[in-house]
Parts: sequence; C-alpha cells; structure tokens
Amino acid sequence: MKVKKFLWLCLLLALMLPLCGWGVKSPRRTTEINKTELIIDDFEDGEYQKKPEWWAFDKVKLQVTPEKRLLIQGATNNWYVGGFGIYLAKENQDLSKYTSLDLDVYGYGLNSGILKIELYDDDNGNWQIEQDMAKGYAPIYDDRFVYELKVDWKGFKHVSIPIEEFVDNNPEAGDNVWNPQQLGGSGGLLQMQFIVMATSKTGKVEMELDNIKLVEAGARR
Repeated sequence: MKVKKFLWLCLLLALMLPLCGWGVKSPRRTTEINKTELIIDDFEDGEYQKKPEWWAFDKVKLQVTPEKRLLIQGATNNWYVGGFGIYLAKENQDLSKYTSLDLDVYGYGLNSGILKIELYDDDNGNWQIEQDMAKGYAPIYDDRFVYELKVDWKGFKHVSIPIEEFVDNNPEAGDNVWNPQQLGGSGGLLQMQFIVMATSKTGKVEMELDNIKLVEAGARR
C-alpha cells in the first residue's frame, strides 16, 4: 500500500510540474528577416498594357505567355533593339523604404540579351520626365539611375539588385541624389524603363520576365 501511495504521489507531482512552470523550457529566440514588397507586375492578368500599363518603343516585341510571363523579343544590326517602361508614381506613395529591385528572369542561353534597367526620380517637382531628343532622350531636369544586366543563362534565375548599385548616368541633370520619396512637391520615383540590347552588333534578343517588384529588407527580430 505504501508503495502504491508513493507511485501515485510521484505521478501527481509529474502532472503538476508544467502547471507550476517547473521543468518547462523557455521558448527559443529566433532571428528572421522580414521583408515587405511592392509588386510592380507579375503579369497574372495576362496583359502588359492594362493595370499596370507598360509602353514599348522601337523594335522590341512584348507578349505575355500562357505561363503569365512577359516575353521579350527583337533583332538588331546595331546592338540596340528597343525598350519598354512603366510609370510608377502615385499620390502619397513613399518608395524610399525599398532597398532592392527583384525580378525573375528566364534566359534562352548565352546570348539571350542585355537589359539596361533605368530608374527616374523627379527633381523639379512636376511629376514628369522632360527629355532631350537630341541626346538620346536623356532627362533634362531629373536623375536617371542605371543598372546593366546581361542575361547569359538558360532557364529561370531570381535576380535581386540593390538600389545602391544603380549608377547615376546623367550627372549634368538633376541633383545626382537618389530621391524616391515625395518631398517638396516631388513625385519621387516616377518611372522605370528597360532598354533592350543584343550581346553582339547584329543579333537577336529573347528572354522572359516575371514578378517584378521593389523589396524592403526589414528589421531583425
């Protein structure tokens, strides 16, 4: 009988320990990186000319594939094929928190093509980009930041480009400072363009884009 009472007492104590907090491990503190993002276009609507609206120029050909990706094609005999772009600015939209431009790129091999990605910010506070046609449509009053991406792989690749790696390539215009925020009447980051080039003077371009977005690297917790 004494043995049974002892066993029952041990069982009772074992059941009570978690309630008292004894023997319970503290939760492990984990570190993770939170990210917020602004999707510019994922082409899930099957369109590139509506909500949002992209414009295209010169000899570049755009088409949304059945897989909901933007197919880019074209040919040239002088490196340059053409380009396409999108207007980004909206009222009360602060894009200064985003630290990278991310996109998924599908390449068709070594000579898929070259993308010059251009970001334009508003320095004269009128929410538009005035361009000089005689100088290759260079901005007259605003900044243009550029990153060149050579697509020389086959299949999909996720590309994340830190904003700080974009270079101001028109130092004679604007204030030469990255100003994506809307201050003093500025529209901030106004538009983005992709200039499409071949990898040789005479050649073709073929690649696909998907999930174009601005991404913010959040605080650790």
